[in-house]
Amino acid sequence: MSNQDDIINVDSILSLMGGTIFHFIVGIKIMWGNVTPYITSYLVQFDPAVTYHKTLHIYTAVFLGQSICMYQGGQLEKKIGPRMTCYIGAALISSGTYFSSYCKSISSLVMCQGIVGVGIGLSYSSPIVNGFKYFKKSKGIVTGVITTGTGTGPFLFGLVGTTFVNRENYRVDPMTGLYDAGSPVVQRVPSMFRLLGTIYALCGFLGASILISPSEVEKEHEFALTSAENGETVPINTTNKNVYREDVASGNTETSSAFVKGRGHQRYGSRVKFETRFELTTEQMIKDSICWLLIATKICTGVSGFYVAATYKSFGQTAITDDHFITVIGCLGCLSSGLSRLFWGATADKIGSFRTLELASYASPTFMIIYTLTVQSKICYGVNVVVLFGLWGANYCLLPAIASFLFGDKHMGTNYGFIFLVFGLSCTFIIDAAGASGMSFQALNWVFVVIGFVGAGLCSQIRFLTTKVADEKALKHHRATSSVGSMI
Repeated sequence: MSNQDDIINVDSILSLMGGTIFHFIVGIKIMWGNVTPYITSYLVQFDPAVTYHKTLHIYTAVFLGQSICMYQGGQLEKKIGPRMTCYIGAALISSGTYFSSYCKSISSLVMCQGIVGVGIGLSYSSPIVNGFKYFKKSKGIVTGVITTGTGTGPFLFGLVGTTFVNRENYRVDPMTGLYDAGSPVVQRVPSMFRLLGTIYALCGFLGASILISPSEVEKEHEFALTSAENGETVPINTTNKNVYREDVASGNTETSSAFVKGRGHQRYGSRVKFETRFELTTEQMIKDSICWLLIATKICTGVSGFYVAATYKSFGQTAITDDHFITVIGCLGCLSSGLSRLFWGATADKIGSFRTLELASYASPTFMIIYTLTVQSKICYGVNVVVLFGLWGANYCLLPAIASFLFGDKHMGTNYGFIFLVFGLSCTFIIDAAGASGMSFQALNWVFVVIGFVGAGLCSQIRFLTTKVADEKALKHHRATSSVGSMI
């Protein structure tokens, strides 16, 4: 068997299952929109100044904690392995949720939910990286399968939370948009946190327990490239001989150092098409302009999804008073976000990750426009929420694969951790600024429509730059020899 073939055995299947189960709790931040009316109504009894816009800070605290710790999670996984990393993540996620039941202010809840975000960040990439070690030629599918749990978990937990808190389907006050302080809905919020915290612990530790690392670790090949400018020898770590020079006319592939001109690695650039790809460390990646183009693309294509996930219920309640209906729609949206990743992963393996992301990125702001204009209709609102969540799933499914394709497998955890750090900090700022603006949710929707179309344009630029790599038939060689070839 080639060392680049997929490894299909009991360990690999269990690891895939474990990663998917663990991602049930990794995705809980996207169910915030479902529980925000309950939590906001609960906090108002202690501070009348609390509003939906202010409780967005609790949501962004989770996201901020995740973003800050994604990079550290990649480092931790290298040192202690995916299982122990996920144990730590599960402990933080479940305890942060459980202790949120004792919070009576936004600041204290921000702190507890920030701990949840730290747990998510530390453990997010570990199951995916572990899956890549088994399924070297099917990374799009691996990412899609595992991150399916990211949507399935919130779907289930959202139904559990709403059924527990508002089983009678009480309606919010039409004037305030909140539940009365004396209603059972408000009184059940602390118990909801304790129930969910316990469930998160069970799912997290179960998923982590069946994560199994491959017994044979792929050997790394190190060779030196000589600088044409100063003659210095600079070691470059590459996995699976990913550095090639392509002769498209003849179909020959050979390693070469002629393209290294005074640098320790080839820098892609963000204006000129390139024909080769490289195994880069995080430090090297940061110096590449294509890295920042990719980050800007991720921000503009992903932030709208976070905004919709946080506000769909608050926005929907401006026209629809049925809490159970909106809850079910939101839960179906979470499920759509998860299941759609199977579709996006399979599509990426067929037509390419870059082209697939571009299609999803143009569709997302288009449906956002329809979502904004048709909120009065239950059917239109429901369909659009589900579709928007599904389109958002493309960002989560495809960006790790694209990052791995561009910057290599060896430093995948830390590289994507850095990308997500900048992405998370930027999205936190954007969403917090949206909340602080005091603008209506309908007006904010239009702001995110514009951001979405900017992201779609950036996707087109990235696809243009990678055309020679992604589309040339000569690159079939990479699919046969490279561990990231299947992401083309």
